[in-house]
Amino acid sequence: MATTMAHRLLKGTLLLTITGFITRILGFFYRIYLADLLGAHYLGIYQLIFPVYAICFTIYGAGIQTALSQVIASRKNDRENPYGGLRLFVIGTVIAMALAILLQLLLWTNAEWVAIHFVMEASLTPYLKIMTVFFPFCCLSACINGYYYGIQDAKIPAMTQVVEQIFRIIFVFGISYLLIPGASPQENCRIAVWGLAVGEISSCFYNVYKLACHLRSQRRNTRRTVYRENAKQRSRRDKVSTGKYQFMKSVDRGGVYSLLWLASTLTVTRLFITLLNSIETVLLPAMLRKYGCSGEEALSIYGVLTGMTFSFLLFPSTITNSLAVLLVPSIAEADAAGDIRMIRKSIILSIRYCLLLGILCTGFFMVFGMELGRVIFHNEMAGEFLVTLSWLCPFLYLATALTSIINGMKKTHISFLITAVSLGVKIVFLMLAVPRYGMRLYLIGLLVSQLLQVILELIYLCPYFRTEGANTDKEERFEPVRQILLPSLLILPCTIAAKSSYQWSGNCFGNVSIVCLLIAGIIFCAVYAAGLFLTGSLTLTLLPGKASVKAPPRR
Repeated sequence: MATTMAHRLLKGTLLLTITGFITRILGFFYRIYLADLLGAHYLGIYQLIFPVYAICFTIYGAGIQTALSQVIASRKNDRENPYGGLRLFVIGTVIAMALAILLQLLLWTNAEWVAIHFVMEASLTPYLKIMTVFFPFCCLSACINGYYYGIQDAKIPAMTQVVEQIFRIIFVFGISYLLIPGASPQENCRIAVWGLAVGEISSCFYNVYKLACHLRSQRRNTRRTVYRENAKQRSRRDKVSTGKYQFMKSVDRGGVYSLLWLASTLTVTRLFITLLNSIETVLLPAMLRKYGCSGEEALSIYGVLTGMTFSFLLFPSTITNSLAVLLVPSIAEADAAGDIRMIRKSIILSIRYCLLLGILCTGFFMVFGMELGRVIFHNEMAGEFLVTLSWLCPFLYLATALTSIINGMKKTHISFLITAVSLGVKIVFLMLAVPRYGMRLYLIGLLVSQLLQVILELIYLCPYFRTEGANTDKEERFEPVRQILLPSLLILPCTIAAKSSYQWSGNCFGNVSIVCLLIAGIIFCAVYAAGLFLTGSLTLTLLPGKASVKAPPRR
């Protein structure tokens, strides 16, 4: 069981990572086109709809998606009730759709109030109304993706991201460039928001079609199984009706309660985080003004931090985010089966590879952070922030995976408390330190809060690190020397090789700094990967490929 789950986890993570990189690259070029199409003012207005959208999606989609994936994964191998997971999917979807339609009506009728009093930008009203159009479609896609994550089939959710991005880009480019060239920035902004709607609706239709095909195939297989088992007792007609009866059988109340509890706690947690992020958006410029910055300077600093620096820091998180999405149903399945060994291996796996990725990114951003800021964004401040926050990478990536593991164990209240404490520390730094000492203390606050979150999560997961007896696989042990010390020491030869290649390519290509940075980055990663393999810090096996060992009894 452990080996099969490990391979599914690796395959799904790689698939989501590849599609994540594709969508991020497409989105990067799409943002460049939007900047030219809308101009700075309307690009800012376009960006202002996303805090409202994030809050609404958190309420009707984010929590129910994760809850569905967990509950369905825990019931995937229930042979006595093969339609149990599907019934829970239908119930969860109905509840989520009701919330989405309710929020759609509320935001449509109160769009002007939200634009003036919450976002503080009255011109945002028509764009908020357009945004409400795709709420039900986005909700349905989220539920279907949760179902596929639960059965650990990441192909459809992965393709959904690509379909959404492609249709959005085709619509906006086709309308603004081919059908209505030379339109005003205001009209183009409407087109861009309608592009969001077209992307969500298109991906929803794709999801519904693939789900219908999947259910048709599943029903056919179930009927065949019932026919074989009861061929001597009843006719084929009775067997078909038995399949229908299995689906219409009384609802598993325990599963429904579990689904509602998980969905509500996850929704509260993520809504809390979303609201705190919105508060941070307002507080940071205000605290910088108290420090002595002008209003324009404060907004510029915030824009550099969120729009430039974090775009670099979060780009590698495509890998950890994909891992986190797949970890939830995998941990839920292992937890339901009482497979403590699989949970332990998943924790060690997450720590190992998140640290390896984080150390790589920390080293590269420390060495080339200033060059990235100057070359890509032509901004020295972005480079300074990137160098300072490079230490954030290991903890940022690790926290994502550990939070997903805790959520997969249905301990969402624990992840909620840990997240609340971490964000509370960040808000304290923001309100008390920034007005006196400026932006530098806020960056330190980010590091402290993320480090605290990782420490608290590791303390909670500590009992799962204990192994029974001496017969433990290598994948069940965490080795600080190989996983932390040796990768950190490898940064020195990586730096020497990358810096040398940067200077050499600069002499060859002249002032083409982007090409030089690309070559230096490839050299840095290649030397790091080679060093990991040579030192044994990285192996080709994700989890043991041997025959699965019988899981120890659950305590």
